[in-house]
Amino acid sequence: MKTFVLKDFLMQSMIAAMYVVLVFVFQILSFETIQFRIAEVLLVLIFFDKKSFIGLTIGTFLANYLMSPYGIVDALFGTLATVLALILMMLISKPKVMSLLFPALTNAVVIGVMISIMNQIPFLPIAFWVFLGEAVVMLVLGLPVYLYLDSNTHFKEMMGS
Repeated sequence: MKTFVLKDFLMQSMIAAMYVVLVFVFQILSFETIQFRIAEVLLVLIFFDKKSFIGLTIGTFLANYLMSPYGIVDALFGTLATVLALILMMLISKPKVMSLLFPALTNAVVIGVMISIMNQIPFLPIAFWVFLGEAVVMLVLGLPVYLYLDSNTHFKEMMGS
């Protein structure tokens, strides 16, 4: 990352706010065993500006802290899953379909362990359902959003990519 200026601060604040709002609007789908967290579609922003890491991480923490039935535990573990996914997406960004599955993998493991421990239920079924929900969001919604944004020169210019 180059320098972090006011424009970057505002952009990351908007990304975090969008993430929190999307989790709030789709709260019923965003938590528990079977989850389709629509806000995760914003993770594609990491392909356009690595600084998006900040806004996405803050947004995840705040959304989980404010709305998750698991509270601070989910805020910490959910943020860990997002950080791991974003790091993997930055390191291995091609092919995009594979890269878009990293959030599903990290959430399946991290959130699967958290829900399994918190609810005292077996890990594998939980991990499977978390993976499935996240994979659906990232491939059915995330991939088309990425392709659209990648073809939008104004957006890419605004993001500095």
